[in-house]
Amino acid sequence: MKHSFLIILVNHNNWQDTIECINSMLQHRIEFENIIVIENGSTDNSLQLLKENFPDLNLFDTKSNLGFSGANNVGLQFAINGGLEYAILLNNDTIIESNSIDTLIGAMNKYQDVSIGTGQIRYYPDINKIWYAGGKLIPSRGLAVHNNLNREVSSVKNTNTPELVTFISGCFMCIRVSDLSKLGMLNEKFFLYLEDIEYCARAVKNGLKLLYVPNSIIYHKWHGERKLKTQTLYYAVRNRKLLIELCFPKIALIYFNVVLSIKILYWFLTDKTLLNSAIKGLTDYKNDVFGPYRN
Repeated sequence: MKHSFLIILVNHNNWQDTIECINSMLQHRIEFENIIVIENGSTDNSLQLLKENFPDLNLFDTKSNLGFSGANNVGLQFAINGGLEYAILLNNDTIIESNSIDTLIGAMNKYQDVSIGTGQIRYYPDINKIWYAGGKLIPSRGLAVHNNLNREVSSVKNTNTPELVTFISGCFMCIRVSDLSKLGMLNEKFFLYLEDIEYCARAVKNGLKLLYVPNSIIYHKWHGERKLKTQTLYYAVRNRKLLIELCFPKIALIYFNVVLSIKILYWFLTDKTLLNSAIKGLTDYKNDVFGPYRN
């Protein structure tokens, strides 16, 4: 492949997924020069294991956990410094199809007015079920949704025509590097979760276009988000407040506060651990405390 692009993988304590993802790319003729792994403060010997498995891999050690947004920003800076056309954020727990990257970049080359592109994301190993097939912002609720989420591929109208969308998941996000001067970098306050919604809302606000390319297909294992429910809830609460503050109207805040109040009452009666996690998220947001979750 001779396209001018850099695929950015972030590894944090899951080197097995990273190795499988890289192998899927090598199998489909993507070269090491088009891949960089940001080793993001792992404590499971990931750095050494990745070096042993791929001696020619571009590997950057952050020395500490910068979060999803911070680590990807490191990768974006490599793409900027290298004068590349495209930077592709790709979750390390994904597997690509043979033409995934070629097809997506081909569409970005065709539609020169598009700033961010993506493809179809299916579950893995259930590769006939859709996780993302385009997406949109819902300003009144302060969130974004995935089109055709959890639907079988066979039940969705088959079209290979690219279409404009208002939300692209950070799981698979191709950014035109020349537009980073307008887009800026990912907001590192989020650290983990919802930074992709803010990024897309920012792009839309600035009049930039987002493109969904359905015949660029990857597979997503989708297990990391279920590993730490307490921490996940903390980020969901804290970052949702920040997201609404930055991007959405007051009605979204009212909606979120009502829903959260009901859930807090439920957790008060059923699960004090989740209750404390939600309250901590609210408290840290109020006190402008961001970065990683801390007990």
